[in-house]
Amino acid sequence: WGNALDIDIRRVAWRRVMDMNDRALRSIVCSLGGVANGFPREAGFDITVASEVMAILCLANDLDDLEKRLGDIIVAYRRDRTPVYCRDI
Repeated sequence: WGNALDIDIRRVAWRRVMDMNDRALRSIVCSLGGVANGFPREAGFDITVASEVMAILCLANDLDDLEKRLGDIIVAYRRDRTPVYCRDI
């Protein structure tokens, strides 16, 4: 699979979302299963309606604006600490 964008897997900024409000999942620690599962890191879940994508859907004026706004979302950072945007993937 590789990592052509040189994403630092410890600096993924994209939070998971789901349609269930469970306070226990707001802040979690993932990748605890050893080396094969990656680096342990803090993560969390947001409710779907509070996600950045839903806010963008509400604010976009037209399809071109929607595409630009979605592309401007930062999803992670590279090893050199530069951002990886949605439009990059």
